Amino acid sequence: MFLLYVLLISACKIVEAKVFVNISGDIILGALFPIHKKGLGTEKCGKIQMEDGIQPLEAMIYTVSEINRNPNILPGINLGVLAFDSCDNPHYALEQALHFIKGFIAHVNEYHKVEFQCLDGSVPKFLGGDFDKVVAVLAAQSSSVTLQVASILRLFSVPQISYMATSPSLSSKERFSHFFRTVPSDVNQAHAMLEILKQFEWTYVSIVYSDTEYGKHGYETLVSLANKYSVCFSAPQRIDKDRFLPEDYDNVIRTITNKTEVRVVVLFAEKVATLHVMEAARRLGVGRRFVWIGSDAWSSSNHSNNILDPSLRKTEEVVLEGALAVQPLSRQMPGFDNYFTGLNSSHEAVNPWFREFWTEYHRPNINACKTKTLDIEDGCFNEAIHKITRESGYKQQKYIHFVRDAVYSVAHALHDMFIDRCGKAYKGICKGMQHIDGESLIEYIANVSFKDVAGNKFRFMNSVDGPPRYSILNYQQDSNGLYRWLVVGNYTQNESGSPVLQLDQQLIKYRSQEISGRHFFPNSTCDSPCHISQVKVREKQDPCCWRCRYCGLYQYKLDDYRCEDCEWGKRPTDDKISCSSIPEEFIDYTSPWAVAAMAVATCGILLTIFVLCIFWLYSKTPIIKASGRELSSLLLLGTLISFLMTFAIIAKPNTQTCAITRFGIGLCYTLCYSALVTKTNRIHRIFNKVTNSPHKPRYTSPGSQLIITGILTLVEVIINGAWLLKAPPAATYIFPTRDTRLRICQGFNDRSYIIGLIYPFILIVICTVYAVKTRKCPEGFNETRHIAFTNYTTLILWMAFVPLYLASTSNAIRVVTLALSLSLSAFAQLACLFFPKVYIVLIKPQKNTKELVMAYHRSSSYVPTSATSTTPVVILNGNPLDCGGK
Repeated sequence: MFLLYVLLISACKIVEAKVFVNISGDIILGALFPIHKKGLGTEKCGKIQMEDGIQPLEAMIYTVSEINRNPNILPGINLGVLAFDSCDNPHYALEQALHFIKGFIAHVNEYHKVEFQCLDGSVPKFLGGDFDKVVAVLAAQSSSVTLQVASILRLFSVPQISYMATSPSLSSKERFSHFFRTVPSDVNQAHAMLEILKQFEWTYVSIVYSDTEYGKHGYETLVSLANKYSVCFSAPQRIDKDRFLPEDYDNVIRTITNKTEVRVVVLFAEKVATLHVMEAARRLGVGRRFVWIGSDAWSSSNHSNNILDPSLRKTEEVVLEGALAVQPLSRQMPGFDNYFTGLNSSHEAVNPWFREFWTEYHRPNINACKTKTLDIEDGCFNEAIHKITRESGYKQQKYIHFVRDAVYSVAHALHDMFIDRCGKAYKGICKGMQHIDGESLIEYIANVSFKDVAGNKFRFMNSVDGPPRYSILNYQQDSNGLYRWLVVGNYTQNESGSPVLQLDQQLIKYRSQEISGRHFFPNSTCDSPCHISQVKVREKQDPCCWRCRYCGLYQYKLDDYRCEDCEWGKRPTDDKISCSSIPEEFIDYTSPWAVAAMAVATCGILLTIFVLCIFWLYSKTPIIKASGRELSSLLLLGTLISFLMTFAIIAKPNTQTCAITRFGIGLCYTLCYSALVTKTNRIHRIFNKVTNSPHKPRYTSPGSQLIITGILTLVEVIINGAWLLKAPPAATYIFPTRDTRLRICQGFNDRSYIIGLIYPFILIVICTVYAVKTRKCPEGFNETRHIAFTNYTTLILWMAFVPLYLASTSNAIRVVTLALSLSLSAFAQLACLFFPKVYIVLIKPQKNTKELVMAYHRSSSYVPTSATSTTPVVILNGNPLDCGGK
């Protein structure tokens, strides 16, 4: 009878839909596990899975019981479990998820809006009401199943936590706002695989990926990140595991083999497709040529059992030796081994698939009990279970700790909600916990924090993904001749939170080839590496192959394949990987041009001070008094400023020196010619008075003259001030050539810089007019010739230097031109207006008398003859004077 039961169980390939794990509790966690394989053809479910389904289910049951025994988590509240079989089939899993949906609908109907009622007016329950208590669903293992379930659970705001789905598309909060997972996204796995390629300097690699959500996203992620790691994927091959025949797999291998330099192949595909690729490589005799790098979907099922299935042993041992694989971090779940190996036939009341699991894979041991009676059969079955556990090499699945993390994330989120709604002192279900909405629970799950099995802090990254946690495995032969996967490194976060690859090179082996006690991997590059200052130029025949070339004279290396022009004013560094600024050039105080200009200015300053001292010492002599001491002092001040401007013009350009230069150029001319205009205007008004009134003309006193000069100068100050406000002074750079960077004041290289000279030019013209009008005044007052000569000299200097300034492309010439033009204009003023008076004061003191100063102009031929003359006459010190004749 027991044997008949075994045969019936083994013959059943489609599990009844209502077969599920039902552990009652105050709060229920739903779950979907791939207890059975996906069925063939029209069948929804196939054979029961050896470990991929039962162990995760039992890990959840074990973790829930562990939490229920812990008084520090949800005190007085028991968690329950409702778990269904997904059969690793997206469509079938969706059907099973509908059971949860019906419970959620009943829950909403009871606590939100009543839309359904029984005939007696009561609120309907689904399957006894346990489904109403489900607050979250653990689902699922594969990405394809998880995507289907996530889409429908999102519609009902149900939190979903996956323990193994790694597809990057699940990280989208816009599409899956209620989804979480305790494993990292495949984006992190792609980074880990590329870090391995980078560490072994494999730059020319092929890739094989499956035509599924998992494979396509993995391939796209690898390709998008490849440039960052200087890796190129040549001849990518996509496989359709549902349609490919053996010859199609052979064609995939042939295409890769044609790339003679490719020695490394990345496999981003499920285990079934991967094994077909391996078998094709063995058939064509090229399996040992390649280093295979596998993803977690390929490697996870075989890592839990180091002994391969006999049907796959020959293929994998020959082809896989030396392969590397990236798998979610392997951790042993404490206490689970004792729990799992201690289960007996009574556990079938909890797990309806438990007897089927042991019966299917350990039939010979069970058959040993077939002669026993029924009473003895259960005991024989339990004895067989323990014997099998001891002798069959049972291994704990390496990833079931992710199941534990999923359960604990919900439990801790519920506990945080319990503290907020019930308080720390409360035990059991309070009123606030009787109704739990998914939207509220999601906020707690997103911020949950606890210790994982290794004692590390667990938090969801970006409120979705588990932290990067991967083991790096190497398939190698041990000393007993057995082939096993050995953990040789990991890819995890360091103390700063950045993921880092760590490999133990002493543990890694590549097949049986050994040199000096070490196993060496083959190179997989298309060409030798380029020099650090060279870029790669891809060949047309194969985009992954290249030739090396240097960047241009003024280019730097942007990345491995591109050169970029340096900005003007910069040139490439010696290694060509960046640009550095060209040393700036400017006229400073050490330049020979600057020294010459400063020498001229210094002589002018000394002469100006000398003249100023003479005027001060002889200020009461007639010739000094007649020249107007106050205005002459202002004129000397303007002359002194003209010489001092040389030092500001030659100084290193900056905001201060540029402001002084722009403001001072026009100011020094304005100050000089404002004084001259005022002076000549005063003389003109005095000696050309149209009335015979004894009163002298207005505004001829020294104070008035100073005010007039100040007003005329103020106009220039306003012009320059407005100009500085509109265009603030600043130092800038010009680049006459690619190797020249000149530091100049902004505007120094265009016509706008001489805007401050427009107003002084107007004053020069006015001054010239008044000089002509006062040409017949007494010799001591008449400076027509000197002023006119000064003006002419200034205009000639401007005509000579301004075109030279505007036409010159040399910064040195511009600076020296501007400085010398100011100095020479100042020298002209000294020579024409002050040196003759200094000469008379010092060399010809006999001419420094009132009579000679008041004498008629030597060129005047007019002598007044009558009082009725219409010619203006001015009586000055008793002498009739006329300077208005023709």
